Amino acid sequence: KALEIDPTDSQAWNNLGVSLSSKDTVTVGTGSFTEQECHVKALEIDPTDSQAWNNLGVSLTSKDTATVGTGNFTKQECYLKALEIDPTDSQAWNNLGVSLSSKDTVTVGTRNFTEQECYLKA
Repeated sequence: KALEIDPTDSQAWNNLGVSLSSKDTVTVGTGSFTEQECHVKALEIDPTDSQAWNNLGVSLTSKDTATVGTGNFTKQECYLKALEIDPTDSQAWNNLGVSLSSKDTVTVGTRNFTEQECYLKA
């Protein structure tokens, strides 16, 4: 109902995406949307929504990418975008750690982080 009232409500799009499983679709207006497409729609409306970036990352497999605006983003890049917006986002730190293998590191800002260090930041 929220998107019928205001189709530009980015939080409603993000929450709708969270409510879907990876195989579900939902009809909004005249369009049909997947979980990923709901998160992308939220980010097209508000690209500074760290939760939507994190949730988009969660919705991707390790081999998927999602197009937001003119960029393609991997799972890990979505978590990095979330942390760029909100460096205190514990869910994004945790998910970034999960996305790393035990030998990998990732650069956040100007510092490299291991899987364990991501969990400690969370």
